[in-house]
Amino acid sequence: MSDDDFMYEDEEEYEFEYEEDDGEGGEDVGVENRYYNAKGLRDDFDAAIREFQTVVDDSPTLTEWGFKATKQMLKLCLRESKFDQVLSYYERMLDYVRQLIVTRNYAEKSINNMLERVSLAATPDFIQRFHKMTLLVLKETKNDRLWLRTSLRLAKILLDQREYQALDSLLAELRRECEDDSGAVILERGTQLLEIHAMYLAMYSALEEHKKLKDTYLQCMAIKSAIPHPRIMGFICECGGKLFMGECNWEQAKANFFDAFKNYDEAGSPQRVQVLKYLVLASLLSESEVNPLSGPEAMSYVNDPAIVAITALVAAFENQDVVGFEHTLRQNTEHIQDDPFIARYIVDLRRTLRMQALESAVMPYTRIRIDSLAKRLDIPSADAEQLLVALILDKRLRANIDQEQGVLTLEQDTAEHQQFEALSKWALNMESMLRSAIATTG
Repeated sequence: MSDDDFMYEDEEEYEFEYEEDDGEGGEDVGVENRYYNAKGLRDDFDAAIREFQTVVDDSPTLTEWGFKATKQMLKLCLRESKFDQVLSYYERMLDYVRQLIVTRNYAEKSINNMLERVSLAATPDFIQRFHKMTLLVLKETKNDRLWLRTSLRLAKILLDQREYQALDSLLAELRRECEDDSGAVILERGTQLLEIHAMYLAMYSALEEHKKLKDTYLQCMAIKSAIPHPRIMGFICECGGKLFMGECNWEQAKANFFDAFKNYDEAGSPQRVQVLKYLVLASLLSESEVNPLSGPEAMSYVNDPAIVAITALVAAFENQDVVGFEHTLRQNTEHIQDDPFIARYIVDLRRTLRMQALESAVMPYTRIRIDSLAKRLDIPSADAEQLLVALILDKRLRANIDQEQGVLTLEQDTAEHQQFEALSKWALNMESMLRSAIATTG
């Protein structure tokens, strides 16, 4: 997945706006008039700045009107990309916050508004500097909640800039804020800790540090006091699914991708379609008889172009159509093979399908030439022989191969053996269903 999808999505486009002001109180009418007059001059940068500055200068002490005027000057400078002045006015705005001139809620709203605007209008280095200025003031004023949210915003910036050393240091500080003196998790901060671990997962994924990635994933699963945003939980489950895919644990991967899909769907994240493709991939590799696209959760996405492509792949699997499978891959490169994660498992997928097709193809025979099977699957005879050997070693076929003659001879089953095989298959299916049910329900 793209790292931008799981945390702090910016949904509003940047534009110069003036929010409605509240809490006017009994301020001097002249100051108030100058403030609104300055707002009317917003198309003339110099005139508006001069007028807003008179609002600040005419107040012998720091006042709410001065805070509002300073904030408007900051917005004007940001609109004009005068970044040095932006920092200067922001420092003045933070002075009002330090001295509690405005209410805590209004201060938080204003700071969040500025962080969002700067994130859309400035360079990464400037954004990082802006966030660090904010964090210092929030620490001074003991605004822990906003300090944590702003720190996680900064962590996302560091991740995007690949400043992993600074990111690791920041995350370590954040984690300490969620633990007591003994190192135990503070229960009411479980949600914040889960978000911090999610950021660790993003970092370790980028660095391809698989052991740390798995350790962090297990730590996430051990946190029981959290009520995370579904987008965060979706990302964690997606990471878990990819971990288990790397271990060829298809069942656990399938369960995690299903949870990720449900959480992304609840959050309205576009990543849900991508994860649905991964869920189908894991299901095919696990040779599950249940089509995940037939579930009610996935039905609303069957017409999505990416899902249409993966549906064709499922159809080829269900029909054991090796030629159709290859055709689908060639025709839907954008939605299948161009995804690096899916491309990594195409070889496994192809091998699984070919083994299924071979297993079905030999069933009517007692003896059959290997080159005949290879022709049926449109693969080289050597590849067909290797797959037959794998089927025999996996005890999916009771047969012998005559390599000199290029012939496969199947052993005939006795009635007792057939009964034993049927019972064994039934037991394995029951075990698989039980594991899936346990994994799905948590």
